[in-house]
Amino acid sequence: MLALDSLVTDLMFKQSAALDQKTLIDALGGPEAAKQKKLLDPDMLDPRMEMELSPSMPFRRRGERRLMIIDDSQPLREDPQDPLIKVDLRPAKEALIAMCEKLPVRLGRLFALGAWGDAVLVARDARDLRAIALLAWALDPTVDVDGKRRASQLSKQEFETKILAYEKRLEELDEKEILAGLGAGVTFERRGDLLVVDVLEADGTWDQRKSLELEVRLAAMDRFSLIPGAPSAPKAAAPTRAATATDARGGAVGKAAPAAAATPAPAPAAAAKAPEPKGPPLVTAELGGGVILMFPPERFDLDVAAALGKKDWDAVLSPVDKLSGKVRDQIHRDGAGWVAPLEFLSEVFVDGKPLSKPAFEATAHKVDGDVRALEVHFPRFGPVLLLDVPGKGRFVSSVRDHTEQVVALVKG
Repeated sequence: MLALDSLVTDLMFKQSAALDQKTLIDALGGPEAAKQKKLLDPDMLDPRMEMELSPSMPFRRRGERRLMIIDDSQPLREDPQDPLIKVDLRPAKEALIAMCEKLPVRLGRLFALGAWGDAVLVARDARDLRAIALLAWALDPTVDVDGKRRASQLSKQEFETKILAYEKRLEELDEKEILAGLGAGVTFERRGDLLVVDVLEADGTWDQRKSLELEVRLAAMDRFSLIPGAPSAPKAAAPTRAATATDARGGAVGKAAPAAAATPAPAPAAAAKAPEPKGPPLVTAELGGGVILMFPPERFDLDVAAALGKKDWDAVLSPVDKLSGKVRDQIHRDGAGWVAPLEFLSEVFVDGKPLSKPAFEATAHKVDGDVRALEVHFPRFGPVLLLDVPGKGRFVSSVRDHTEQVVALVKG
């Protein structure tokens, strides 16, 4: 039996890493030290067991092995609900780093069995630091591909789409951007080719709440690109102090200077009058008690899509749109769905690639007679429903769960 709240040293090895028993035992500190620990090979268990203990899929790729070294000589806390672990974990951190130096480890971690969050992370690639933090997003059945939480669980297709996007998300930030997001309260150092991150206090104790904050920073879901895999937009510098960096001996090598006092911004000039939108006014319809905006071709482009994604209704609606005050209030309060014409299939994406006609023909499904539909990704907005309506053309809509009703609106 495994005791919850035991200290776990978790090693995930590189693909097809050659491991022999002697090298492994030497890395653990010799035969006597190895006898004092429990070694668990999750790949020898039912995969569902690993999901309960400590999930590693889809982080680990095919052929990558994992070893969990469990010290259950005593629990880390008297009360497992206490977020403060008053044990000096510095020796365990150094032991983890030593193992990663000697073994072909892709990612090493130090955590408490049965608890989410890591005290120490050791990697050779900063993307792996972000990848392990993004597992919570990837495995949560109520969070979609864009990082938005749903009131209900994702469909099977939506969940599979998110898993497919997992690897692409890792390409959106480079090492510099990932490490810059660590923030205060996190210690970062380089040991040769190893990147070492921890949230330990100066005395080696561990506040697990800091681990959850670290996970959020590394995951950087607020920087998700609208198209998974596309480079993330630059982030404005925040007036916070950077994480403390240390050298291989644990001494501080410097801290970023505190942000300079903000200079009061000059008074803004009088706002220029926004230009009237080109094209006819928007038409609205009702669907399920909500408002649907019907865009003519002249009123829809990528900038409008971005404004819709941000729910910036002031940038979408115009005085020329003959909407009652009640409808405008409802839109600002509850939001609105929308339908817009689409000229080219290549304007939308599937699996990170522009949609082609053969791909659409092969994957679209029929609805309401001869109308064909397919869920796709629209740049600067997110998931939409693509409709090909004979005699009317192609349309995209933010409303994806009432296909037949949207088709009826398009047909007029």
